[in-house]
Amino acid sequence: MQDDGLAGLRARLDAHHNWPSEYMFKFISPSSPEKIKAILGVFPPDVRVERKTSGGGKYTSLTIHEVVSNADVVFDRYQTVQAIGGIFAL
Repeated sequence: MQDDGLAGLRARLDAHHNWPSEYMFKFISPSSPEKIKAILGVFPPDVRVERKTSGGGKYTSLTIHEVVSNADVVFDRYQTVQAIGGIFAL
C-alpha cells in the first residue's frame, strides 16, 4: 500500500481506537493445518481465536482478537500474514 493510503488508514484507525486497544483481525485461509499454524504463529499465544470452517471444509475463517499498542502493530500483523501467501485478509 502506498504511504498516502497507509497514512489515511492510520488516521482512521487512530480515530476509532484509543491505544492500547483490542483489535479484531479477520482472515480466510485454506483449511490446511500448516497455513493456519503459520497465521497463528504471527500472534502471541494468549490471543482469543474464533474459527469457522466453510460448509465444504475447504476454507477456515479465523477471527483473532489481540490487544495492540498502536496502528503500526496492526499493519505489521497484516503484512506478516500476507507474506504467508494464499490468505485473504478482511
